[in-house]
Amino acid sequence: MLFGWEKSGQAATTVPLFIQSKGASAPVYAYVANEVQRVGTMYSDRVFEVIDENEHYFFIQYGFVKGMVKKDEAKLGRPYAFTRGPDRLRKSVITTREAQVYSFQNGKKQAIGSIQPGVRYPIKAETALFYLIEFGGRDGYIYKHVTEKDHGVPVLLYHHILDDSDEPLFRSTTTVLFSQFFNEMTYLKENGYTAITPDLLLAYVRKERLLPPKSVLITFDDGLKSTYIYAYPLLKQYGFRATVFMITGRMRPSPQPFDPTGLQFLSKQEIAQMRDIITFESHTSHFHLSDKKYGPYLLFKPYEEVMADLLASKEKIGATALAYPFGAYNERVVDMVQQAGFTMAFTTKKGTVYPGDPVFELKRQWVYPRISLRQFEQLLQP
Repeated sequence: MLFGWEKSGQAATTVPLFIQSKGASAPVYAYVANEVQRVGTMYSDRVFEVIDENEHYFFIQYGFVKGMVKKDEAKLGRPYAFTRGPDRLRKSVITTREAQVYSFQNGKKQAIGSIQPGVRYPIKAETALFYLIEFGGRDGYIYKHVTEKDHGVPVLLYHHILDDSDEPLFRSTTTVLFSQFFNEMTYLKENGYTAITPDLLLAYVRKERLLPPKSVLITFDDGLKSTYIYAYPLLKQYGFRATVFMITGRMRPSPQPFDPTGLQFLSKQEIAQMRDIITFESHTSHFHLSDKKYGPYLLFKPYEEVMADLLASKEKIGATALAYPFGAYNERVVDMVQQAGFTMAFTTKKGTVYPGDPVFELKRQWVYPRISLRQFEQLLQP
């Protein structure tokens, strides 16, 4: 169904299609997380380049993703050779209100479309007043004052949580007070954050879907029982999704008594109960270990042993994502993780996630004990 065909000698080439609205305007839709939402508008008498089509929609380039225009709201327009400027900035902004998209012809400013509020949009260049963007195959300008900086999507990293009165019994750089965790989750809730799943983050990185402007992935490494005791009830109360990276070889066949003086791991029964809001992924099976001489196991163990461990952990919980133990990886490890069938992997490198990032080197923001809410806010918007 895609486009028409022209023959040049013996070679057949596709002929680009161009569309314009049938009426005064036509809505542009896109997937935002799991929902199709209106994300913009194309105005009448303006033509836009089609990059794909199906039975119901024309698709145009809309920032990071494909924008969808209903076929009953658009018609074919005249072919047009757009002049497009190079992408010099390679960053994005979030619209804070409806942003008109302008073109300048003979010194006159004309609106060609608009972008809805709360949309992440890549920018190519800037002037004193405007950002240069690409909208439906053509360059346009939006005012800077209707946007804010896109800080990317933070992936929060937690490990162990203890009640404030028990924390002195197991104090470490990975133990967060429950009062701190409660305040941080309450901050996310009160400030309108959406807690997403790894598959949505992957679609965002692959430039397949947009995400709400305040999106966060909440993760826990190791698979400790304290996640079940303290995190799970609060996350469920707030309607948040989260992800646990399991050391599957330490998964218990039945629940263990909780003891704040040591570490216990999640059982099969607890995992089954938590799956209503928790996604379980891999933190290896038995290779969350480090040798004093050679370092983390993934870095030096033989190929066959590493692959067997990765496959065992993947199969045990149906994982598609991996968090590198100790954050340690190299090119060899990345290749093996891919060969094992994982679709993404997380590091402990600081930073947030943007479209186009390497899917096997995704950054996270480690939430350290006893940080202030101001410091937590800086993890969300570094």
